[in-house]
Amino acid sequence: MSNNLKVLWEYQAAENALESYERTLVNTETRKRLVHQQQVYKNNQQKLKQLEQESVLLQNKMSEIASQIEILQKQMSEKKDEISEVSGYDLEDMFLDDVREMIKECESIKASVEVNKRKIVDIMHRLEKSETEIKETLVKMSNAKKQFDVLKEQHAKEVAAGKDDLDKLRANVTRAAKGIDPELMERYKSIKQHRPNPMAKLVGDRCEGCKMQLPSGVLQSLKVEGNIVECENCGRILYVVED
Repeated sequence: MSNNLKVLWEYQAAENALESYERTLVNTETRKRLVHQQQVYKNNQQKLKQLEQESVLLQNKMSEIASQIEILQKQMSEKKDEISEVSGYDLEDMFLDDVREMIKECESIKASVEVNKRKIVDIMHRLEKSETEIKETLVKMSNAKKQFDVLKEQHAKEVAAGKDDLDKLRANVTRAAKGIDPELMERYKSIKQHRPNPMAKLVGDRCEGCKMQLPSGVLQSLKVEGNIVECENCGRILYVVED
């Protein structure tokens, strides 16, 4: 069992070296800037979508108000015609209250028209502002896309430059995996889903992974009986380094 654990320990070292190098390639300054520009583009893309939706809503609202104004103007024209019809009559023969009511209605309609006209002006200003923001957002998206393309090419060159080293490290992992008992490898992979390093050295009577002191029974099973033992606290496979 100790030889199996030694091979597995070497496999973990090879795997860690590969993962460390992959992280180095992913975390270059170029890669960080690349991801940033990608996020800038996505954020502005989302903003553009919102601006366009708001613009459509404003245009619909303006059309709705314009229709209301048209209806109100028609009503006001009708009221004016009614007032004109009675203007030549002797007011003593008319119901003065009815005339006053017609004039009041006409003035109310006129006031509503003015209110709606102000609303249209306000919407037009908002549309102008929205149009300006849309143009600015499109420029930002274009700039982000250009920078993204340049950085993507630079990062591709960085990855290409590290390809030989990456291939060597991958080959080391493949080579180290040979001869490991499939059951033990499955156990290792299962632990790795929860722990970055599935194996830990035994240092004295403690697990180096979590620093927990191990019971004498566990030490007996590991050191004397040579069994494959997992730390009772962190679950890592314990490895006794041979002197």
